[in-house]
This record gives sequence, C-alpha cells and structure tokens, in this order.
Amino acid sequence: MANLGFQSVYMLLNGLDECVCERAFLPDREGLKEHERTSTPLLSYESQTPVKEFDLVAFSVPFEEDYLNIPGMLSLAGIGPLAQRRAGQPLVAAGGVAVSLNPEPLSSFVDFILAGEAEGSFKPLIEILKGCNEKGLEKGMALRELDSLDFIYVPSLYEVAFDGVRIKEVRPLNGAKAVVKAARARELGRYPVPQSFIYTPDTEFNETYCVEVERGCGKGCRFCAAGFLYLPPRMREPGPVMDSVDKGIASSGKVGLIGTAVSEYPEIKEVLRRGISVNATMTLSSLRLDELDTEYLALLKEAGYRTITLAPEAATERMRSVINKGISDSEIMESVRLIAEAGLRRVKLYFIVGLPGETDDDARAIVDLAVNIRKELKGGEVNLSVNPFIPKPCTPFQWHGFESVDVIERRLAIVKKGLAKEGIKVKDMPAKEAFVQAYLSRADRRAGEIILAAASTGWKRAMKGNEAFTAESVYSAREKDEILPWDIIDHAIVKDYFWKEYQRGLLGKSTPPCDVGRCTRCGVC
Repeated sequence: MANLGFQSVYMLLNGLDECVCERAFLPDREGLKEHERTSTPLLSYESQTPVKEFDLVAFSVPFEEDYLNIPGMLSLAGIGPLAQRRAGQPLVAAGGVAVSLNPEPLSSFVDFILAGEAEGSFKPLIEILKGCNEKGLEKGMALRELDSLDFIYVPSLYEVAFDGVRIKEVRPLNGAKAVVKAARARELGRYPVPQSFIYTPDTEFNETYCVEVERGCGKGCRFCAAGFLYLPPRMREPGPVMDSVDKGIASSGKVGLIGTAVSEYPEIKEVLRRGISVNATMTLSSLRLDELDTEYLALLKEAGYRTITLAPEAATERMRSVINKGISDSEIMESVRLIAEAGLRRVKLYFIVGLPGETDDDARAIVDLAVNIRKELKGGEVNLSVNPFIPKPCTPFQWHGFESVDVIERRLAIVKKGLAKEGIKVKDMPAKEAFVQAYLSRADRRAGEIILAAASTGWKRAMKGNEAFTAESVYSAREKDEILPWDIIDHAIVKDYFWKEYQRGLLGKSTPPCDVGRCTRCGVC
C-alpha cells in the first residue's frame, strides 16, 4: 500500500465510469494457514468477493522478488496459474517497473502486460475489455482486440525459438504487432499527482503520506533502470504538489516526497518550507549529494531529518566514471563537511560491488571512504548498505554479465571485515540472493517453469537441475546484436545509444546529463 504506482492504478481505474477496482493482497503466514484450514479462496478487500469472480485480475509488480508470489496468489484464488491452461475469465494482467523492463519471466502466468506508465492507458484498455464482455468474445479473440493497443503485450501472440540460453527468433502470430511501445505520460499535469490516496497507519511507512513531486532522472547512471525507464525527467507544477503536501500534513503530519531525482525538484526548498511552517516532518526518497548546500541542509534538519542518506555507489573516481555517477572525491567530502556543519551526525551510504571493471582495491576503497567520512563527521555515526551489481534491462549495462558469486562474496567480506574493525555497521544483500535476482532480471520466458517450481519449493530446490543453464544466463555477457528477451518493449530509447554508453562505461568515459528537449542522443526527446 506504500507503493504510489499501486495507489494510482487503484484511483485511476475507480475514476472510470462502469469500472470498479478492488484490492487483494497476499496473506501473511498466519493468514495462509487459515486459508488452508478453511479452504477459503482469496477474497477482495473491499467487498470480500472471491477474486476469481472479477473480469480482470491485475498484478502490480515493482520488483523481481514479487514474481514468486503471483502463481501462489492465483492458485489461492482458485485460478490456474498457467495462462495457456486457462480458457475463460478472469483475464490476468500485470504492470509495474519489473515487467515493463522485462515482461518475459511472467509470460507463462499472465494473459497480457501493460508496459510503461499508467496515466492515460486505462481508459482505452477498459473500453476494449467492456466491449469484449458485451460481445461475449472468447479469451483468444479478446486478447487479439487488446493487441491493438500499442502498450499492451500479449505473450501468447509471439512464438520464441531458442538456441541454448540465447533467443534465436521472435515471431509474431496472427498479425500481432512487431513491437510494443511502452506508455509514457509526457504531460504529467494532465493527471492527478500520485499520492497516498488511501492513507492508513496499517502499512509499511505507516506514518508517512507519500507524494510524487517529479518523475525521471537525466543523470544517466549506467546501472540505474529507473533513470532510463522514466526518461525524460518531468517536474510537476508546484501548485498541485503543494496541495497534495497540504493533504498529507493534514492526514499524518509527515510527508514523504517521492521521485527518481527528488532532490533536484526546482521548488524543493519551498516545499520543505511549507511543511516546516506548520511543524510537519518532511522526508525525501533520495538525496543527490552534489545538490546539497548549507540552506538545503538547514531546511532538512528543521524538517525533521536526523540521518542523511547518500549514494556514492562507488568509492573511487575511476569507478564512478565507469558508472557515470559524475561526482568527485572532493565533492563527496565537501558535502559531508556541510552535513557536519549543519549539526547532522548520522549518515547512511549506499555502495555497489561487482561493477564492470571493479577490482578488490575498489572494495578496499569503500572502507577508506567510509572511515574518512566518519572522521569528517567528528565521530558521527556512519552506516553502509552494500549490494551486488545486478545488470538490468533498459540500461547500458544490460549486456554485461553478473560478477561471480565467489568474487562478490570476497569483496563484501573485504568491506565488512574492514569496517567491523572501525565499528561501522554494514548491511548487504547476500550474493546468492543477488544471483537469483540477476537471473530473473534478464531471463526469457523459460523462467516461468523455475518460478512455478519455486512458488512451491523455494528457489534453492527449484534451481536444482537448472544450475548450468541459469549460470550461463547470469554470468555470460550478451553480444551487441543479440536478441534480448525485453527487445519486444520499445521504451523510445535507441538501442545503439545504450551500446555506445556501455562502451564509454568500459573505457571509464563520462557522459553529461541529458538536456531535456534540446538533445536527441538517446531518442526519447
């Protein structure tokens, strides 16, 4: 419920005439036991209607880790998990960041996928579904009707031929379109500001009313899928943002400002002042350290900040050039100096290990930088979050292989052991867990068999017998002209631009941020 995409979809669908959208959730462990004991099917939250009685069951899927729950929820609802074995209603769909990046891992379970952003997409979708119901069209005909929408991907309308772990050919069937164009709301001002339309303290971030102030980031960090998926950067008009912030203040007294590059929102200081003026607490989903200044930090402190979260991602200038982070060592330390001067003594740092071109010395540099930052804080508290690099679709590094589990574990150990001596806490994602995510991120539709097995037995057992296949898929680099599983989705970014950025990254060359509306190098503008 803290996910603004989920909240916006709920609101947009219920805003359409003759459409009712209700919510259903995966029960917790105790709830699952109760469902099994009573043989109760999955019910909607609002009216306690069996989920299988709805015309459409739509999953919001922001993360690859969510894939595991989809076949389980369908089975709990009394709906067959495999799309090819479901003859009639309800239709099953998915949308969200993960499936917009790569829809193929879920293609075994869903009838169609909405690629891209929700705003402006639902009215034509619901009109087609309503027409199909009125005509009594069978599932196959209904899916061909849906295929007429540019942003709808119907997996069953495509035949995929494989050559080992590679894709040999993708062939559209029955006149299906060759490419799916991801939906993009170019003019965000035409739609309501995504926010906590349903505010309840019984959720994650339970005290925070979230408001999206901007979408997209033009910095071009080469590992960041969200940065490219939401191009071009779009800043919301201050009036609607202020109105939404006021609603949040009235609802909870604490407002979370959300965006891919929220610290770069032009009116961010004015928004902070609005909250401060009525003693509200304000938080930001991300802080770009080279955007910080004395006034900014003073406002953050007054708005209730106690911990400043920064994301250098890499500890050496060489590696930050590889990933196009565009931040120097001196800028990092100057930001920390300003943080200390502002009287803030807690800093959380995000780093990535296993990046292209990284060495053990780069991992040791993370230790040195963290220690230097704490010294600059005059003994303040420093905590680290260190995660393995996972190549993502729709990024310049989509061709790069995942670093070996052994190497990642060694580099995580270097960081944790080095900082344990300094009393600095490190939180990390285990390398084996990252391996699974790395497989799912770039997998083709054959992943469905493994996901289905994992839903019953867990990943470890599901991977048995598939070790060689998944290892080759995860570790091997892709070729420039290779057919990638997600090539079916057109995000308006020229594939050759990604390749050129990949090569620049391997050479340690930086690329300046996008100049919205005035450059055309990536193709979006």
